[in-house]
This record gives sequence, structure tokens and C-alpha cells, in this order.
Amino acid sequence: MNNFATLTLAGAVCALMLVSANPARAANKPATSVAKATAARSAAMRSAWPPETLSGKITMVNPDRKLLVVDGPDQVPFDMVVTAKTHITYDGRAVPLKSLTRYQNQPVSIQFVPERRGDVAESIRIGA
Repeated sequence: MNNFATLTLAGAVCALMLVSANPARAANKPATSVAKATAARSAAMRSAWPPETLSGKITMVNPDRKLLVVDGPDQVPFDMVVTAKTHITYDGRAVPLKSLTRYQNQPVSIQFVPERRGDVAESIRIGA
């Protein structure tokens, strides 16, 4: 093998090592762009369904599982997932989730978004 071929082969090996050591730099894209694209896609999936409203009666509250069960107009039970962003009110005052047990059998109006993990309550208005 002549000197030119040896140098060319050595240069190619070094370039390959640099590319495999830092593929993000080789593609001139920051590594976070993939994470941002994934987050944008999942946010679009979450908002794929419009919010819905359900009126009914509170039949069960499980604060440990962050779950609220409401009987709808036809006595069909609906499980609602309660998150930290859920606004729970009674007479315009905020009510914590753990206090909802005292409002069992009370009328309620819930605005929720259907998601893959279940119906996620955005707002719960007791006495509606």
C-alpha cells in the first residue's frame, strides 16, 4: 500500500470515529430537537379531542387514586381522572380533592377531555 492510500484510509477512520462519537454534531442538529418534536406531537395528541361537559351526581371519590366517579343522566357511571390542574369549586370557592367525599350524592357539572388514560377533568363545579 502506498503512503497516499494509507493516509487516506487513516483520515477516513478518524472521521468515522468523530461522527460516531457525536452524531448530533455530525448532523448539525441539537440533540434536544428530537425531544421537542416528540413533546409537540404528544401535546397535539392530547388536544386531539375537544372538551366535553357532563352533568350528574357524585357517587364515589378516591383521593389516593385521584379518581372521581359520577353517575350521568342515565345512571351510567363515568370515571374521571383528577389532576393538579383540575379546578374544583363549590359556590365559587376552591375545594381540595380530599374534601370531595363530603359532597357525595350532590349534583355536579364536569368539563373533561377524553384521553387515552381516561376522561381527564378540567373543572368540577359542585351544586350545578
